[in-house]
Amino acid sequence: LPAMGNNIKCGNSLIGYDIVEGQWFNEDAKDRINPFDWDSRSAGFGEIIENGGFDIVIGNPPYVRQELLGDFKDYFQQHYEVYHGTADLYAYFIEKGVSLLKKDGLFSYIVANKWMRANYGEPLRRWMKKQRIEEITDFGDLPVFETATTYPCIVRIRQGSAANKFSATEVKTLDFSNLADYVNEHSYSVNKSALNDKGWALVDEQSQAL
Repeated sequence: LPAMGNNIKCGNSLIGYDIVEGQWFNEDAKDRINPFDWDSRSAGFGEIIENGGFDIVIGNPPYVRQELLGDFKDYFQQHYEVYHGTADLYAYFIEKGVSLLKKDGLFSYIVANKWMRANYGEPLRRWMKKQRIEEITDFGDLPVFETATTYPCIVRIRQGSAANKFSATEVKTLDFSNLADYVNEHSYSVNKSALNDKGWALVDEQSQAL
């Protein structure tokens, strides 16, 4: 994560060279911002992008509060559907990660689950509905990371036509030996069309109908 002005840290993979070609910053700022060109072969990924994208994108993107993103919000607004004035940085990492996939490619991030209910998550929720979500595993307020209170969830998306249903699991305990086995035992189907853009509740179809 390169330093970006006033010691603010931001993922340069979110920002292209057009940031110094447009109205956001001048050429002198390029070294400080350190933008990234995914299409350039010199950057190491040009051939992959030319061939359709990555097979898999996985990660745990940085959680950077929106108060530290002020200099870059205009750029994010112009380039990301999920933009909201108070969105944390991880929202943009989700959209960018999925955009780098080839057809049938697989995306999976562990991120804060606040996007499902917070006001700033509404554009992300609308964008999510257009994606082929395969699975969301929500840990609620369980202390997954001992040194941080992050309220995480794991999101898995496949590049392709959106499906109306996806699998969800609300993890109630960390007392298990294998997460995959826990998910297989406790998962249920969620009807995506029944989810409200104002906030998502990951309940099964019977509860949704009620």
